[in-house]
Amino acid sequence: MLDVVTTFAPGTRACTSVRAVRRTAMHAHPDALEIVYVLAGDLHLRVSSEDFDLTAGDYAVVNRLDPHLLDGSADNVTAIIHLDLCAFTDIDPFIEDILFACESFDLPRFRKQEALLRGLLLDIIDLADGSDSHRLDARSSELVHLLCTGYTIADYYQRDRPMTDEQRSKLRSIQSVARHHLDSRDVLQDVAAAHHYSKSYVSHFVKNHSAISFSSMVTALRVMHAERFLLTTDHTMRDISAQCGFSDVKYFTRCYADWFKQTPAEYRARYRPLVQRDDIVEQVTADTTAGLIAEHRSRVANPTDPPRLSITPILLKNVGSRADLFERIKGPETDEPAPPAPSAHARRHLLPLRVGSAEMCDDHLIQGLKSFVENGSTPCLMVDYAGRQTTLDTLSALAGILRDTRTRDVNVWLVYPRPHLRDDVDALIDTIDATHGLNVQAVMIG
Repeated sequence: MLDVVTTFAPGTRACTSVRAVRRTAMHAHPDALEIVYVLAGDLHLRVSSEDFDLTAGDYAVVNRLDPHLLDGSADNVTAIIHLDLCAFTDIDPFIEDILFACESFDLPRFRKQEALLRGLLLDIIDLADGSDSHRLDARSSELVHLLCTGYTIADYYQRDRPMTDEQRSKLRSIQSVARHHLDSRDVLQDVAAAHHYSKSYVSHFVKNHSAISFSSMVTALRVMHAERFLLTTDHTMRDISAQCGFSDVKYFTRCYADWFKQTPAEYRARYRPLVQRDDIVEQVTADTTAGLIAEHRSRVANPTDPPRLSITPILLKNVGSRADLFERIKGPETDEPAPPAPSAHARRHLLPLRVGSAEMCDDHLIQGLKSFVENGSTPCLMVDYAGRQTTLDTLSALAGILRDTRTRDVNVWLVYPRPHLRDDVDALIDTIDATHGLNVQAVMIG
């Protein structure tokens, strides 16, 4: 059984166990946020599409509903903290829909809060014996507040532009509605209608305050939703694709492979049997736990250790843009020279090509694109805006051609003549991105 419900003592919002972990089954917690803290040995943590190799002193957050499993070394001792999310709505009313991102070696180290969070976690582990329930609740509340205000997915990808409370609340509300409308063919419209915003406003707000596009956010939520179906049901790929809001099985498979580096069928074959495997964990004595806690209280983050990024498809989409995290993690004190600019021979030239229905019916289009790419040019396919439905049909057909022929290194431009069309163009681009995964650049030519 994938979902494991956490039992909290009456009147408490946190519980902790310390175990020698050899392995666990693939499981998820529908009601709790989990934090693993390695007290001794090594621990491999598989969470959804990510793998973490943790050593003593490392900690990582596992989101509610995220399938995960643990594999520990022979000398492993790990503290596992569970927080009852629905009991912390006083801190954030949307807390059950927040996706947190907090690994000790990444964002906490970047923000120089690795030791601060470690101290809070050790206090919570130390107070698990029930000796001071009031202090346990206070420390748990402090930890949750820190996570909610600085360690979400949006904070991870936008780490140099902190949000105001108003912006954070608005983004949470948008994400919450999106998460509950994943089976819709037009999630953007659902979110816009729920908030009485335009689709263009929602799209731009999400991009500006989380560094990822609305469609990327929805795709991430959909593949995570699909993962649970793969692990818990015998549904066909077609059924799962439809229930998660993907336009077709082919697009679902491509999006899933982008995240998990394997097809949905391959993922199911590999990980579904692990839901049924036995846990191998052992009790750890109170004296051993106390000794390890005392040892870890003396630990501080090593200032010479740089942050280590978790590589996800969203991160890769941001490389080279204003959200280039590989540059940001150097920190404000880094003063390394920039790499030399590419030589003229390495510079690719843009080649605008106007495309309509006639050109797409001709095989010479694709053949020509490939030859241009090979000769050092980047083709830019220009589609003229000709009304919503006509343009949507043209872009959809073009997306299908590029996908089926595996044509890469090609830009697609949607050209429009007047400023008042901007909102319509933006909404259309978001629809194409969400439906086909095609990145389209708007270009206004007066």
